[in-house]
Amino acid sequence: MVDKPATRKDIDDILKVVKGIAQQTSDEFVSIGKRFDAMDERFDAMDERFDAMDERFNKFEFQVNRRFDKIENEIFDLQKSHDRLLVTIDRFLARIDTYETEQAARDSQFEKLLDWARKVSAKTGIPLEDL
Repeated sequence: MVDKPATRKDIDDILKVVKGIAQQTSDEFVSIGKRFDAMDERFDAMDERFDAMDERFNKFEFQVNRRFDKIENEIFDLQKSHDRLLVTIDRFLARIDTYETEQAARDSQFEKLLDWARKVSAKTGIPLEDL
């Protein structure tokens, strides 16, 4: 191939192609820009939805924490009530134990007195009623 100098027409043709490419590229940039703007709008909408979800989760967490606090307080109150009940039962059991010990001592003393009364009855000849 032989190199020839470019003519004005060649340069104009090349400039026309370059302008067409530049125009097309410019149109593509506008189109891409519009697509990015649309994506930004979608991301903004998603951010709003996430913010709303964060607010709902915060409310939910507050409600759950408040409910757990209430349950913990109820458990604490039940434990205190249970402890008072155990102390009361222990006192009753101690009283019953003391009462039964006193009854056993009284029964033993009564048996000893009854044995003594039988011996006295036998020596004196005075009959003893059946008890």
